[in-house]
Amino acid sequence: MKEFLKIWLPIIILIIGAFWFTAQFLKPIPNKEITIATGRSGGTYYNLAQKYKTLLEKEDITVNIVETAGSIDSLSLLKAHEVDISFVQGGTVDHNLSQSLESIASIYFEPLWLFTPKEKEKISYLKELQSKRISIGEQGSGTGALIEQIVKANKLKVKDTKLEYLGLLDSAKALKAGEIDAFFSVVSTHAPVILNLLSDEHIEAISLKRIKAYEQNFSYLKGITIYEGSIDLVNNLPKEDIHLLATTANLLVHKDLDDTLVRLFTKVVKKENNRDDGFPSTEYLELPLNPQAKQYLLHGDTILEKFFPYWIAANMDRLKIMLIPLLTLLIPLFKGFMPLYRWRIRSKIYKWYKQLDLHDRRWEQYDKQTLHSGITEIEHLQQEIKADVDVPLAYMNEYYMLKTHVDFVLKKMRTKAQNL
Repeated sequence: MKEFLKIWLPIIILIIGAFWFTAQFLKPIPNKEITIATGRSGGTYYNLAQKYKTLLEKEDITVNIVETAGSIDSLSLLKAHEVDISFVQGGTVDHNLSQSLESIASIYFEPLWLFTPKEKEKISYLKELQSKRISIGEQGSGTGALIEQIVKANKLKVKDTKLEYLGLLDSAKALKAGEIDAFFSVVSTHAPVILNLLSDEHIEAISLKRIKAYEQNFSYLKGITIYEGSIDLVNNLPKEDIHLLATTANLLVHKDLDDTLVRLFTKVVKKENNRDDGFPSTEYLELPLNPQAKQYLLHGDTILEKFFPYWIAANMDRLKIMLIPLLTLLIPLFKGFMPLYRWRIRSKIYKWYKQLDLHDRRWEQYDKQTLHSGITEIEHLQQEIKADVDVPLAYMNEYYMLKTHVDFVLKKMRTKAQNL
């Protein structure tokens, strides 16, 4: 035990010191809390955030959901760092925000619906909305921001076209009451309100023309077709194919959010939104993709995440940096281990040669009394070697050589003692 401490205690202390020194440069474990900005309560964004919350709470994450008027409000909160993550509609993001914000993923297509009274003349081109009373969503919503860009591209005269900022349900009520002539809404086909609107005999969803032209002019827009009966097979809703423009629902994150939380959030998004249509996706984004989100979306779980709970895997991954100084120490230590080991084993044998060599050099000059004393010492030496020397089989050759040398010197001394 004493020999072990002499060799390995300084090495152990050195390794512990290296770990401690490296730990000073590790990021602290993040605060396990995420704040998410969504749309109105009951909307698709809000309901999806609730599902994320349920999954994240299983990982011991506190999730705060902040209700907003829409994408513009959510984006403002994210820029002000009042929330960590925001649901944002494509087409509403300023590219200059890339200094502080990043994308996590696009999660599904959001069709741009245009509803009008069913009994009125059908609209095929947006320019036909000139001089109409149109609702384009709440102030602060992504719908309003998107429609303002499309209105500008179509050169509709805003002074002749009355724009109203009403929510989806209020827009539907105003349309039925004849207070507006049409309303736009960006909302998922999976939203219950869409089923209600398509079922309403007084409201009609308009199928637009020139879809490809809009795709070419707006990189964040894509043409999609809602096929007859695809929303409700039993009631055959919609009644016919509808050609719509669609943007994407995107998730944006502030760059200050810890990488571990971003990765965990992306994992939850992929689990909840994974579908055969390619979502969640790294495409249709207006801001650069967060590196951790990209890594997870493209490659999924790491080996550690496949075998350990997330936070255990994350902390093990964080400790990778500590392997650098440890390996720096261990490589030369391992290289020197075998020579050190051989030296320690052989030292158990070689230490006896000092006393043996002392008598071997002088025995010829010994008088009778000194010779007998020396013989006694070497006999004791023989007994001590037999009792104390314990070496592996690989080193028994040195052990038996020692015994042979002791016997040789002892024999010479006894022979001289008999002749005196």
